[in-house]
Amino acid sequence: MHLDLRQLRNFVALIEHSSFIQAAEAVCLSQSAFSRSIQALELSVGHPLVERKGKQPELTLHGQKLLPYARYMQELSVEITTTLQDVDDTETGEVSFGCGPAPSALLIPKAVAEFHRQTPHATVSFRVDNWFALRNALTTNELPFVVADTWHAEIDTQLKVQPLSQQRCFFVCHQHHPLARRETATIQELLSYPLAAPYLPPGIRKVLATLSKRGDYQPAIQCDHIYALLGILKNTDAISFASEDGFQLAQHSHNLVKIELGDLPDEWRFMQTRFGVISPMNAIQRPLVERLIEIIMHTDRQRQLNLLAM
Repeated sequence: MHLDLRQLRNFVALIEHSSFIQAAEAVCLSQSAFSRSIQALELSVGHPLVERKGKQPELTLHGQKLLPYARYMQELSVEITTTLQDVDDTETGEVSFGCGPAPSALLIPKAVAEFHRQTPHATVSFRVDNWFALRNALTTNELPFVVADTWHAEIDTQLKVQPLSQQRCFFVCHQHHPLARRETATIQELLSYPLAAPYLPPGIRKVLATLSKRGDYQPAIQCDHIYALLGILKNTDAISFASEDGFQLAQHSHNLVKIELGDLPDEWRFMQTRFGVISPMNAIQRPLVERLIEIIMHTDRQRQLNLLAM
C-alpha cells in the first residue's frame, strides 16, 4: 500500500470542510482534480473512504480508521519541514539587529566577526541608532533584538534585558585640546567646554545636570555615530565621554586622551555603562538569532575574563 501525503492532506480537507467544492478550493485544486485525488487514495487503501450519497460526504468505517492517521501524517510532515528549515536557518539564514553607538565600537564588531567565522554562509546586518529608534524597531518587530543602554528598557515590562558587563566611563578630548596639557582639571573647567556626545542615558544626564548645577543637561553637539564624534573632537574644543571599549578603540587612531579631574565627585567616580541585549518579552527567537545573541554574550564574558587575567 502506497499512501501519498498530498492525497492524505486532501482527505483531511474533505472531512474538515464537509464539501468537495470547498475542500478543493482550500487546497487550490479544481474540483475534478480533487475528486481524482480522493479516488486514487481509495484505490491505494483498497476500500471506499467516504459515502457520496448525501449532500455531505460521510466517512465509511475504513475512512474513520484512516482519518486520525492522516491527520497525524499531516502534522508530522509540517514538523519535519519546520525542523529542516531550522537547520537551514542555523547555517544559511539572515539576521538583522540594532545597537547603540557605544557597543558598536568594539563589542559588536568582535561578536559579528566570530559569528561570521562560525556561520560563513549566513548573512548578518546591524544598524547603529539611538535608543528611541531602536525601541520602535523592537516593538514593531522590525528587529528581533538590540544591544544598547538599558536605563529605559529595565523599567519597560514589554522588554527583556540580558545584562552585559559594566564598563567605567570617563571624559576625553583630543590631544591638542587645552585640557589635554593639564595634569588635572576641575569640574567647572571641564564643563566650560561644549560636550559632544551620543544620546545621553538618563543616569549620565542626571549626573551632568548635577555637576553643572542645571535643572537639565543637553550636549552642545549630539550625534549617534562614533566616528563622526571623533572628527568633531579633532576639529573643535569640544569634550566627550567614553567607555573603556570606546577609548581603547580610538585612543591611538584619533589621538584621544583622558581628562584627569582633580575634584572628581562620587557621582561620576562610580559612573558605569549599563548595556544589555534587549528583546521583546516572551519572544521566540529563530535558532540563528539565538546563536548570535549567545556569541555576543560570550564575547562580553571573554572580555571580562581577559581583564581579570591582566
